[in-house]
Amino acid sequence: MTILLPRLPTVAAEQMLGEFLRSSPAEWSGFVATRLPDSIRFAAVGGTMISPTSLEAIRSGILLLARDCGFDGAGKSDHARFDADAAAWLADCPFLSPGEALREDVWSFFGVVMFPDIVRWRFGNAKERYLGGVRNTFQRLWLRACATDRGSIVDDRWGLLRDLTEDAFVQIIERPSIGGNRILALAIAEAWVRAVAKFGRGQMESIMRLAVLRIRILNEARSLSSLDAKALADLIDNHFNLAATSNTQAP
Repeated sequence: MTILLPRLPTVAAEQMLGEFLRSSPAEWSGFVATRLPDSIRFAAVGGTMISPTSLEAIRSGILLLARDCGFDGAGKSDHARFDADAAAWLADCPFLSPGEALREDVWSFFGVVMFPDIVRWRFGNAKERYLGGVRNTFQRLWLRACATDRGSIVDDRWGLLRDLTEDAFVQIIERPSIGGNRILALAIAEAWVRAVAKFGRGQMESIMRLAVLRIRILNEARSLSSLDAKALADLIDNHFNLAATSNTQAP
């Protein structure tokens, strides 16, 4: 049965976030799973409401990863490693079903109620990192993991979470025609890794943007995800090669 997660409506989320951002880190009262804000809502039907114990387990799991990456003064901050580790953790979390995790008000709860301290450490006061949406600190990580999951039978299942840069993920996840198509998203991510080995990281931001633009246009004319794996990989590699050539020729 689906586990129903807390939902924080937009108006309440913005009000609570404003109060949090106007205060100092020391003033935050912390997360208490047994005392959720009055504005929290749950789906009326379709599953079982998550227990306070399970909410605490989510909080504890992410907090442990954050502290291992420098949160709360525990050494030098390693934001990239936190993102990779937390994305894999969220994807494996038994309490996050796709039906619930696709809701932006669920991620507003994560950012504003459960983890505002970690969001502040990761992104400062940028509001879009707290509120639900593709730039929410945790929603974007869950989406990344869903898009680049190589499968449980692969030894390096979550390797792409570690390998890709922030910009590369943005080009994939924030483009609905790609981020919402797991086959295409995974193929582009794998091609990005191959392109890095060929062209180096220094050029990849501009190469990735041009390649993705061309792939998106082509995907509107034909369903690229219907190609077999090798044909799709070859096609995407070719567009990365063309983008690299154009990048080299640009003044």
